[in-house]
Amino acid sequence: MNKSNCNSLKIFATLLIVFTFVGCGASDRAEKKADRLEDRADQIREEDKENRKATEKVGEAVADQKEEEAQQLRKAAEDKADRMEDDADRVRKATDK
Repeated sequence: MNKSNCNSLKIFATLLIVFTFVGCGASDRAEKKADRLEDRADQIREEDKENRKATEKVGEAVADQKEEEAQQLRKAAEDKADRMEDDADRVRKATDK
């Protein structure tokens, strides 16, 4: 009986050692995979941040261009209005004589 207890104890100790190493290996693989996934998530966040900045930059450039076009249109309209007023004054002078 003592021998069977000793053998059982040896088998139990062997199984404990084997499953401990197998469990650690699986845990290490899971941790490595989790680390890779976290790294990928960080990379995606960084890319998203860079994409938002680029989109914002493009949007600002388009808005600046539109503002410049609006200013040019205002200036052209003011110049045309001034010319028309000058023409009206010339017509008045010509008809007043």
